[in-house]
Amino acid sequence: MPGPNPDLHADSPLEVIEARTILRDDAIPRRKAASLTRLDSGRLLMAFSQSAGRTSLESSLVLSHSDDSGHTWSEPRTVHDVPGWSCIHMGGLARFSDDFIRLILGRVKIDHSLGGDEPFTDWYIASIDSRDGGETWTEPGPEIDLFPYWTEMYGASNPHPLSDGRFLFAAMGTMGRDQQWHSGVTFCDPADDYSFSQPVTIANDPERNYSDTDVVRLGDGRLLAVVREHVLRKTVFSHSEDEGRTWSPIRYTGFKGSNLKLLRLLSGAVACAYRDEEPKRRGVSLSITKDGGETWDWAGQLYAADPSTAHRPGSLCGYPDMLYTSDDEIAAVLHTYTDESDRVDLHFLRLRDRSGS
Repeated sequence: MPGPNPDLHADSPLEVIEARTILRDDAIPRRKAASLTRLDSGRLLMAFSQSAGRTSLESSLVLSHSDDSGHTWSEPRTVHDVPGWSCIHMGGLARFSDDFIRLILGRVKIDHSLGGDEPFTDWYIASIDSRDGGETWTEPGPEIDLFPYWTEMYGASNPHPLSDGRFLFAAMGTMGRDQQWHSGVTFCDPADDYSFSQPVTIANDPERNYSDTDVVRLGDGRLLAVVREHVLRKTVFSHSEDEGRTWSPIRYTGFKGSNLKLLRLLSGAVACAYRDEEPKRRGVSLSITKDGGETWDWAGQLYAADPSTAHRPGSLCGYPDMLYTSDDEIAAVLHTYTDESDRVDLHFLRLRDRSGS
């Protein structure tokens, strides 16, 4: 498989310092869907799925860490593995503090003969907690059940501290098996053992499916949410002026994307990384808004794939995540499309935010 090939515009607020394939192992050909968080010490924790020696429908959820800004990574250790299931993060690493990190995880059974974007026949979602910076983890807590069928705490930037001491999480779910996907947010209260409230809806329509939500706080205090829409493959956005209790009517962003990740830059602009759903622009793209989501400019790609690459459930690229590792340096991770040898790689990028200069 070709190595990383980011291609950002010369005038993009982000520039690529370095791009590498990480944790490549011929014995483990598929590593994907990574979630990042950073400890006060600078240590990076990464949760992702990997599969080896089984079918592509089975995987384990593992953890690795880096103490040198992503140059080297520890040998992955398994935190969730059930034979016959695809074990994945279902919301990823949510860091409240070094003394309290929650990993929202789960597993699915997949049957591609069902068709559709999400051909799941069974699923499970719960969380495990670490009180020592990710060294040890609890057993899974109660199953998280916010929607009638599927529930996922999808929000690559979760959690979001609120003015009243609670935290906001993006979430999504369905009214049936792969039917009527809802996008919304839920609140967790430290005074109530961080349990999740019933969701507040951002986007829902019987003729549409909305998922893959991420949220970011703007410089003016509002919350901006960007949401994937399945039918037209476009993304929509919404604002909240009251800490997530209510949301404005959705509007289209102008770009097509899935697996959304938002990051507020030094200038106050917001970057959105996403799997690009434009057929001529396969890969992971970057779009920038300087006006709180009203308009977006395409800034190039963090991963550029051949337009002829197979684009179907079970072999899709994406799940980008990004975070700051210093005042102006950003770590980013994503996974590739499946190649002809059934390999999926993790790409790790170091980016510089030059928007504040």
